[in-house]
Amino acid sequence: MARLLFGLQIVHAEVIPKEGPVMLVSNHLSILDPIVIGIACPRPVSFIARSELFRMPILSWLLPKLQAIPVDRGQSDMGAIKAAIRVLRAGGVFGVFPEGTRSRDGLLKEFRSGAAAIALRTGATVVPVGLVGTHRAWPVGRGPQPGQKIQVVFGNPIVIEPARIDVQALQELTERLRREVARLLPPEYVDDKSLLLEQSEQRVEESSR
Repeated sequence: MARLLFGLQIVHAEVIPKEGPVMLVSNHLSILDPIVIGIACPRPVSFIARSELFRMPILSWLLPKLQAIPVDRGQSDMGAIKAAIRVLRAGGVFGVFPEGTRSRDGLLKEFRSGAAAIALRTGATVVPVGLVGTHRAWPVGRGPQPGQKIQVVFGNPIVIEPARIDVQALQELTERLRREVARLLPPEYVDDKSLLLEQSEQRVEESSR
């Protein structure tokens, strides 16, 4: 349905490891994001969702099919970490949006450290994900807008070794995850000058190969 309504394009889904714990780390633009990632990923993906969403029409039917895990409002951060660890320790795939909320203007925001903490604690392979167009396909505060194009881009897996969690390790990995997601996005989605410079250098390097 997503392919029909929004012209969903999936890029490099083949990089997803076929087995073992995997954490998908993505930018966050729209209520559509977990749905399109779930469709694009060749393995089942679990996400957390606010418990009240499970009482809404359509979502009450769709969210369980997407393996969404209900978390009460006010407990989202700790609930997300506990849910992710359970899924990853069972060898599953867990999707997380480290910005913590949807970006209303499409620009990549700062990442919270929860995703890095989960990765360091579990040693799960991290796959960065770039979402393009979902904020136009289903804007915040509005309904779906069929005909808008959506792209899901998977980046190269990052192997994480379980490590002691301290402030420096969290900060370094959080910054690295944000850089890797930014590499998958068009320049207009990034307003951080250092990230834009890395994007430019990456394109020059790719064009010279």
